Amino acid sequence: MRAENAHGKTLYQQSDIQIADSLTQTPGGNMRAIPLLVFLITPLIGGCASQKIQLSAAPGQEAIVRDGIPSLISKKKNLVMLRPNNQLLKGNARPAFTVAVRNLGTKPETLVEANINAHQTVDGKQAALRVYRYDELVREEKTRQTVQAIGAVLSATARGINAANAGYVNTTGTVHANGNYGTYTATTYDPLRAQIAQQNANYETREDFAALQAQGEQNLSLLQNTILKDNTVMPGEWIGGTIVLDPPAYSGSAPKSYAITVDFAGEQHEFLVSQITN
Repeated sequence: MRAENAHGKTLYQQSDIQIADSLTQTPGGNMRAIPLLVFLITPLIGGCASQKIQLSAAPGQEAIVRDGIPSLISKKKNLVMLRPNNQLLKGNARPAFTVAVRNLGTKPETLVEANINAHQTVDGKQAALRVYRYDELVREEKTRQTVQAIGAVLSATARGINAANAGYVNTTGTVHANGNYGTYTATTYDPLRAQIAQQNANYETREDFAALQAQGEQNLSLLQNTILKDNTVMPGEWIGGTIVLDPPAYSGSAPKSYAITVDFAGEQHEFLVSQITN
């Protein structure tokens, strides 16, 4: 299938929009799935209203829908596609997009991570909008793991203290002697009880650290497999990955509008994005 704009100019063919299904196409026509980033990379979310991401097609761009998510394809000498990973954002979540390029030329071209940028205009002033690079997200994830590990150590210390104290048993009672009544309190230590409590505490600590390690490895693997990195794109090949942006600045009641630019093979493709509060 071939699509044309109002002037009869071909923007893309059916084979060109298969990337919107998150596929990478090799020059030989083989496909492999690109997993989308579906986790984290999100600051703490408060009670803010959700926001909807909308894309606006500029001249030379075509709006398409894949899996219910609007996307844009920009065609110059090469094709560039932009698609939100999630159309609805909760609170102040970072927006994430899938960017994919297709080399329509006759020689290899390199897609450079640093050549993808974003900017926002607020009160008539243009300011850069941070695009997180792969190395930055990895450092952020490792910092998160360190903070969680410190928390786990503190929890383990508290468990150890509680386990040691579990051996102490306080007993109270009443005594009667020489016609007088009184109460008493006695403290005894049960080493078996303390040992069982310590074993339980050690087990919980091992489980906590194992879970933290597994989650950390999974997060780093997901970053490796999804976040866009530098790639040489062979003629006819699709290459894509996820980019993550800082939340755009608040601009009063107006939609948060910004632009994402992709420089590839000497061409600049600019995509206009708005975030509208629901």
